[in-house]
Amino acid sequence: MFRPFADWLANTPLSKILQDQSWVVPTSQSIHILAVSIVFGSACMLNLRLLGVGHSGRSVSQLSNTLVPWMWRGLAVLLFTGFIQTVAEPVRQFVTPMFWTKMMLIIVVATMTVLYAKAVRRNAPVWDAASSRPARAKVFAILSTLLWLAIIVCGRFIAYTWSFYA
Repeated sequence: MFRPFADWLANTPLSKILQDQSWVVPTSQSIHILAVSIVFGSACMLNLRLLGVGHSGRSVSQLSNTLVPWMWRGLAVLLFTGFIQTVAEPVRQFVTPMFWTKMMLIIVVATMTVLYAKAVRRNAPVWDAASSRPARAKVFAILSTLLWLAIIVCGRFIAYTWSFYA
């Protein structure tokens, strides 16, 4: 379904320039992996705190105020490096269902994170106290962790499955 667009994109001047530079894709992939580490690491620290791990130290709202901006910065780097990879190798990206699954999961978890951050800002004391923290905090933490893991797996599987669809 997306193959004609991928073929067209692969023949654009920008794609040709990126394809001709042997360092572009590996460099972009390396930066992409570092950004995944930042986003996933931040999400895990936050989610573990929501699950009650690490009761001492910073509150949930303080941790959120620190980590959520790091997640957004990391996501911005992911989007930029992902764009570079997609323009450089559009057929590899667009033909596999793993790419589209990954994109949908990113939209879902990013939306969840926005809603979570708003809820914490709106009522920090409730989120900070383990006894009054909403039950949905644990659901968010588990679901967020699982979604980020699925995104990572889908990203890796793009490399291993695209040739089946090309």
